Amino acid sequence: MTKIDLGKIEIVDPRQVWEKEEKDFTPWLAENAEAISEVIGIPISIEQTEKRVGAYELDILGRVEGTDKIVVIENQLSPSDHNHLGQLITYAAGLGASIVVWITPQVREEHRTAVEWLNNISGENISFFLIRPEVIRIDNSKPAARFQLEAGPSAFVEGIREAVEKEDAPRHIFRRQFWAELFEYLAENGHPWAKGRRTTRDSWITSSVGRSGVGVNVSMAQGSRLRVEIYLNHTLAEQNTEWYEALIRNKSDIETMLQGEQINWEPLEGAKASRVAVYLPYEKEKAENNPEYRKTLFAWVNKNVKSMRDIARKYLID
Repeated sequence: MTKIDLGKIEIVDPRQVWEKEEKDFTPWLAENAEAISEVIGIPISIEQTEKRVGAYELDILGRVEGTDKIVVIENQLSPSDHNHLGQLITYAAGLGASIVVWITPQVREEHRTAVEWLNNISGENISFFLIRPEVIRIDNSKPAARFQLEAGPSAFVEGIREAVEKEDAPRHIFRRQFWAELFEYLAENGHPWAKGRRTTRDSWITSSVGRSGVGVNVSMAQGSRLRVEIYLNHTLAEQNTEWYEALIRNKSDIETMLQGEQINWEPLEGAKASRVAVYLPYEKEKAENNPEYRKTLFAWVNKNVKSMRDIARKYLID
């Protein structure tokens, strides 16, 4: 039997990497916001660090990419504490935040419970996330950071509550059910960004791939079709054009990576954004009433989301 020589994983004290919260940890997070986006499944663009809010300073201010929804991020290198929780709520209230993120390497159970409670009592316009950063080293390698989602909004609970409170139309109830089940399916099949995602009444869901302006989205398109796409939506139209042309140049390889799917190249004339998409027609009534049919749709989405994310990373990020 061949001996397999594996490295030993060592957990490193975060302060060996980031000595000071304000001077080291906060700037690193702001420069690596895609790591946060990956965990919560929402693309974030950073606007400012050390943002003054009343008598306090918020660590990081951002927005949900392509929208005016405000993101507040409070980070610490010490265990979670009441002071940071109180400041986080103050920042969220003062800025009218939609996404509230608390990052701490040691999560006390009472603070996890507090974040879960905040999500339970909050409306559909605000979500709270508790993230634990972990620094690891394999043998004598350089340290690497990874992030674990400790608490976030419950897609199922929030979706049902919002449907009742907002008196959703039947199409909205169907979307919430579909997205909630899809998030669960994706989370179980290699997509950690889908874990804990809140369901929505919208006809689309987004996922970040690590670069501002680039997303891999799933939509319920017109004509009862599912669409999986690379969506290019940078604030600069010239950047979207550059990315789109980079994909066009690799059209043959992309067709191979999408395993026989018919690819639609959509520069979206007259708009800043562009997309590369694949479509699947579906029977809406069957999707509403047949769980097994929904699973076949989820499998198609899963396959193509994986491919689109690989394509985006290969040609637009790496």
